[in-house]
Amino acid sequence: MLSNQRVLKFPLSEKVFHNLNLVTWIGLAVTGVLIYFKLVDEKMSEILMDWHIGIAIVFTMNFFGFMFLNFDRFSLMLRNLFIWDKDTFAWFKNFGGYPRRLFGIKFGPEEVAPQGRFNAGQKATYIIFMFMIFALIVTGWLLYAYPAAIGKVVTKWMFVFHVWASILTTLIAFCAHMPLALINIEDFKAMFRFGPGDVPLEDAYHHAPKWVKEDLISIDGNLKTIK
Repeated sequence: MLSNQRVLKFPLSEKVFHNLNLVTWIGLAVTGVLIYFKLVDEKMSEILMDWHIGIAIVFTMNFFGFMFLNFDRFSLMLRNLFIWDKDTFAWFKNFGGYPRRLFGIKFGPEEVAPQGRFNAGQKATYIIFMFMIFALIVTGWLLYAYPAAIGKVVTKWMFVFHVWASILTTLIAFCAHMPLALINIEDFKAMFRFGPGDVPLEDAYHHAPKWVKEDLISIDGNLKTIK
């Protein structure tokens, strides 16, 4: 029975990367906003900047650690994000059925095109997140270590990008990504609970039928992920 089987969706390396990235992102966002908008006095701003730099070190190590120490998982994640077939684009015809499901808006066809491990909305969002993480790491450390070398004009616009790109990405994460993650509660529990990041096979088949059909294999009667 499908309901009695479970499949690993989030290996430990992905859970550690995601959750440490979440915690450090919040820390960077809070300290950055407090400093930029001058919501604290000058002395506290200096303290918060030290915190910002310290958190940024962990944030940077987490990203590159996952990239290089778990390159197989990182490359598989990128593979899944950059596969855009006809079903991926068809998802946008009704945005995965979420307008109809959440707000009763009859937008597009009722049937949702079958998706892989990530649906089209997740692919677009995660690609933005990955780009922004890398861009914010690069701009942040350049602004901190080499402002004189890159010049005043470049420093100015790099700072503007660093601040507002981080704010925009934070809004996307907390206003769209997290609420939608809560709707798919099995994925949410798999990512955040202690223990294996597995989900019921029935749930995986409902949300990601192409992933179940194409990327899972049976070993000793149990389904294992290969992609």
